[in-house]
Amino acid sequence: MKTRTIFILIAAFCLGNQIIAQSPLVDRKGEIHFFSNAPLEDIEATNKEALGAIDLEKGTIAVSMLIKGFEFEKSLMQEHFNENYIESDKFPKATFKGTLSNFESLDFKKAGNFEAEVNGEIEIHGVTKPWNATVQFEVTPSSMS
Repeated sequence: MKTRTIFILIAAFCLGNQIIAQSPLVDRKGEIHFFSNAPLEDIEATNKEALGAIDLEKGTIAVSMLIKGFEFEKSLMQEHFNENYIESDKFPKATFKGTLSNFESLDFKKAGNFEAEVNGEIEIHGVTKPWNATVQFEVTPSSMS
């Protein structure tokens, strides 16, 4: 049976107000959430050490993370994921590079919640594929997340 995997990209950019006007913004503590609906049980993990960058002038996003940074609820799932499925010793990183499709309509200088579609390419396990996702941003007077 084919397992469908959904990756949700959440990159937090908690930077000061003066930095918001600069580009690119870089975050070394981005969060990536992984969920897979499987026949026996769902598989879920979170990586809280992703490196993310967004260029507010061009509307581009780049994310890189170490695969071993994913934390699972069950240690056996984590072991199987790293050793048998993703082979994290052989393929230690995953990357995503993309562009916000509605970038021109977003005003990151204004406080509020924004939703955007990001289109790009994801590389996992040595394979690069096109990937699209919805990302959410929250802008406050002192930060962007």
